[in-house]
Amino acid sequence: MPKISKSAVFNAAKISAGCAAAIVISTLLGVKYSATAGLITVLSIQNTKKETAEIALKRLISFITAIITSFISFRFLGYTTTAFAVYLFVFILICGLLRAQSAIVPVSVLIAHILSEKHFDLQIVINEFLLLFIGAGTGFLLNLYLHRDTKKMAEYRTAVDDEIKAIIGRMADRVLVSDKSDYTGDCFRRLDGYMKSARDLAVLNRQNSLINNDNYDLLYLDMRQKQCTILYEMYKSVKEMDSTPEQAHILSELLKKIKDEYHEYNNVSRLLEETNKVITEMKNQKMPESRKEFENRASLYNLMIRTREFLTIKKMFMENNK
Repeated sequence: MPKISKSAVFNAAKISAGCAAAIVISTLLGVKYSATAGLITVLSIQNTKKETAEIALKRLISFITAIITSFISFRFLGYTTTAFAVYLFVFILICGLLRAQSAIVPVSVLIAHILSEKHFDLQIVINEFLLLFIGAGTGFLLNLYLHRDTKKMAEYRTAVDDEIKAIIGRMADRVLVSDKSDYTGDCFRRLDGYMKSARDLAVLNRQNSLINNDNYDLLYLDMRQKQCTILYEMYKSVKEMDSTPEQAHILSELLKKIKDEYHEYNNVSRLLEETNKVITEMKNQKMPESRKEFENRASLYNLMIRTREFLTIKKMFMENNK
């Protein structure tokens, strides 16, 4: 039997309490059909603050549209089922144009009250507006509880960075080993999983910030995603090598240093200087004497170029996000 999580219990309690609060407020204010305010509260609660605010605004606009449309329909066709059907037909089309389909049901329930009352005056319009205002307002206030989960985001960033460091560490070891039959890319599947989880949370955090549109987490993950693409190319270069050129020891030490100094706030300037120095030294060394040595040196040189690209991506990110 599936286990009910604490968050599910909390959300159910929050929605139920909000629904009850909206009904009580409507009743105290003497608003008719007060239970409708509770239902609108339930329909107004979304996953993020921004979604809740956007839906509340769309429902307000849709309500004004519905009042005008229903007034015309009831005026010419009377308070009949036919008049309500005509109103609904037009209103659904308008909501489609406004991309406000979520407003069709709650707003139409309000218009149904007018149909039941069989009269159209300012008092009943105010009554229905108060139901909408109280229901949507209560839903919005409940969603103010939602906050940016910075702690979890930090954990995801750490998981991504630790996995990348581990991959670089394995490269430093494997570049010195000729037999790479057991050197697989399973680590990249784990890294992709961490990246997806981190990105999903980063998007959710941004949507739960109505005022502060801080995109740092998304920009940081974009940078890491670009590095991951280069990292996989580095892995393929290591995988292609079936012997250990003399220069591989120098590169292995450089990769170990990159792994040891790898962290979020390192601008990698010194590491880039060392990488460029190693690349220059490799260019000045004597040409390989055999085809096999040439192929392995080519893979090694490609690995060095990719390593420089990997570091350059981080350096550009740090310069653009000071």
